[in-house]
Amino acid sequence: GAKAMKFKDGYMVSSGEPTRTYIDSAVRHVLLRQGVLGIKVRIMRDFDPFGKKGPKEPLPDVVKVLEPKEDEILADKPQIGKELEL
Repeated sequence: GAKAMKFKDGYMVSSGEPTRTYIDSAVRHVLLRQGVLGIKVRIMRDFDPFGKKGPKEPLPDVVKVLEPKEDEILADKPQIGKELEL
């Protein structure tokens, strides 16, 4: 029967749209005396904002946390609809 060996290192996206943009894959068949040896290689490229070494678009699970806006002082603004009780 056929035997399989898997070698894996690091993070690999395996489903969805990022698979098409981030994964480079190749298949080669090597003819040996004992039979045919098939080799499959999948390499995940790194995010590159310039688009030279990898995809420009970031992974969809990357979350950018923004700094909160400065709180405005509400006492300076006139209240509309509800009068203040003094």
